Amino acid sequence: MLGFSRQAVSSKIGRRLMISIVLFSSLITLITTGYQLFNDYNGDLNRIDRAFSNIEKVNLDVLAASIWVIDERLINTQLEGLIQLPDITYISIDDDSGQHWSRGAPIDKNFIEKVFSLNYSSGSESISVGKLTIQADLNAVYERIYDKAIIILLSNAIKTFLVAGMILILVWLNITRHLNTLAAYCQDISVEYEYQPLTFQKRGAQNEFDQVALAINEMQEQLHRSFGALKKSKSDLQHALEDRERLLELERSYKEELAKQVKERTMELEQSLVILKRAQEALVEQEKMAALGGLVSGVAHEINTPIGICLTAASTQLAHIDELISLIHSEEATLEEINAILEEYQQSCELIVSNITRASNLIQKFKTIAAENSHEAHEQIPVAQLCRDIHDSTQLIYAPTVANMELDIADELQVETNYSLLNQILSNLMSNIYAHAFAQGRENLFRVEAYLENRRLIIRLEDNGPGISADVAEHMFEPFYTTTRARGGTGLGLSAAFNAATLLKGSVRYEGKSTLGGACFVLSIPVKRDDNLQASDSVKDGYQFHI
Repeated sequence: MLGFSRQAVSSKIGRRLMISIVLFSSLITLITTGYQLFNDYNGDLNRIDRAFSNIEKVNLDVLAASIWVIDERLINTQLEGLIQLPDITYISIDDDSGQHWSRGAPIDKNFIEKVFSLNYSSGSESISVGKLTIQADLNAVYERIYDKAIIILLSNAIKTFLVAGMILILVWLNITRHLNTLAAYCQDISVEYEYQPLTFQKRGAQNEFDQVALAINEMQEQLHRSFGALKKSKSDLQHALEDRERLLELERSYKEELAKQVKERTMELEQSLVILKRAQEALVEQEKMAALGGLVSGVAHEINTPIGICLTAASTQLAHIDELISLIHSEEATLEEINAILEEYQQSCELIVSNITRASNLIQKFKTIAAENSHEAHEQIPVAQLCRDIHDSTQLIYAPTVANMELDIADELQVETNYSLLNQILSNLMSNIYAHAFAQGRENLFRVEAYLENRRLIIRLEDNGPGISADVAEHMFEPFYTTTRARGGTGLGLSAAFNAATLLKGSVRYEGKSTLGGACFVLSIPVKRDDNLQASDSVKDGYQFHI
């Protein structure tokens, strides 16, 4: 019996379960006991309150009448009766004349005291004759509650420990000893020996441990079968490793042969690469010569026309001079003939001046295209005002063509960059719009939008013109490429704008159709933003001005 007790107590699961039951039962016992004692305490207090209420209803009038007539015997009799009530330990009467009657001894703690006013009714008049003081002792109440708590806790403790002990024994009989058997069996499991089936010593019907034993026995059988298959697989793997060694030897020989072929192929590719580089250099030189030839041809064509006109006009002037000299020396010369020759001479001079001016402008634009850098200092530029000024000057140049400009730029937007290059870019772009998108007799409209984005100034120019075809858009930034050569176009405007944007480390590009239906050009250049500008770089300011 002692051995069985030691085994039951040594069970960790049983001890843990017993401790849990004891703690939980103790908690429930404390809660229920506290609730029961609290109800008993309230019951005792209610009983004392009822006693005070009964005294107030039954005895106050009689005591008041006795004090009114000063009936000592009746007063003492009533005090003796009141002091016999349960929990009443002290009662006293004080009348208005200073007389005092009392029974019992007053206490200074753990008591309930009630004071009643004694009033004598004489007809419709109520006369105060004294006061009644009653004390109830709570110590007796506390003693009863304490004794009851001790009895309840002891009885529940004995019951809890008996139940816990019984549960500990049941856990050992039904769970712990079977777990010990299972642990000992699992420690002896080995695939090297024939297995013995697991059985549990128990009585009664089958339970969960029988299912565990069945599952473990099946696992043992599968484990032995798997071990046999594993031994067979090990033998097969040994043969496979031998085959692998042979394959590796073949692979090494193949790699050596492949490396030799790759080396030879690499040498051939290097030779081909050298030939390809030479061919590429030759193609680059050909492209350079072709571009240079086109550039020279364009320059020659554009400058040769005004020079040829000047040469023709000068030759005509020489003929006019000879004719004038002959006419002056002639006696038949008239003033009308001389004026006619001078007018023709004047027209020839005007033609020479205009064509020389045109040639000079072409050379100046060509110098702009060929410029490599600009040494002008950067300055603060109000973008909106610059666009207004350029538009005003462009409108004067292309008068009488009229166009309305929508300016979507904040007035406070200022950037620090090269004024001349930015002015040149915007002037050429607006001139291109007037020259190719607008015509007289229609409602011409274009929009200029500018904003800061990631420390870059973005300017979008859109028009409501016919747009630009794909084949023209492919070449329109090339020097001397123009579709209006017959109307005096030189093909240097967009190329000059492109070159100036490059000098500013930016770009100008064509984006196809705009929201207005025509062409759309976008300029993007890095700038230094004015510190006074409060708007964020990523926000577009939407103020519009119609000019």
